[in-house]
Amino acid sequence: MAKSGRFPLLYWTSIGLLALMLAFSGWYFYKSRNSVCRYSIAEPLMQAELRRHWHRGRVVALMSPWFDCTASGACPQLEERVNAGLNKLLTENFTLWAAADTPGEVLGRKPKSLPWLETGCGAALPEKLSRLGEGNHLLILPKGCLGHLADVEALPGLILFMKKGSAGNAPAVLACAPPDLWSELN
Repeated sequence: MAKSGRFPLLYWTSIGLLALMLAFSGWYFYKSRNSVCRYSIAEPLMQAELRRHWHRGRVVALMSPWFDCTASGACPQLEERVNAGLNKLLTENFTLWAAADTPGEVLGRKPKSLPWLETGCGAALPEKLSRLGEGNHLLILPKGCLGHLADVEALPGLILFMKKGSAGNAPAVLACAPPDLWSELN
């Protein structure tokens, strides 16, 4: 009789451990579903690393447009959040680029025209990014371009920060910054 009492305890313990393993696995895959955006700008260590590379002039920031998110074509609250977040994190030392027909300003600047952005994104975009030149660059990409390039859900105002590669190599992803995280920056 004593042996039959242990079986239910072992059975339910193993079921409980299996449920915990499944829950952890689900959480892990949920958190890493956007493999490119594993690193959030909300993390203080990531902010410090980004600032370090920014001060060295080694960052290419790719932004999905925020101006397509309403019927009127503009979203003042989102634009305000993006500008406020960029002011907290990256205050100077960058060139702003966009397609010629891009409306609006970022940090009070009108973007310079970059002709190859008008043709959209293609397989050659990483190579073109590696030839941008010295200093930091913030590019407002055409709608859908960031999602195509990085295989992420390109929310309006999402910024993908990339560290420039050395000797003409393609940039490597540092972090992602969706607009809802801008208020969490230090």
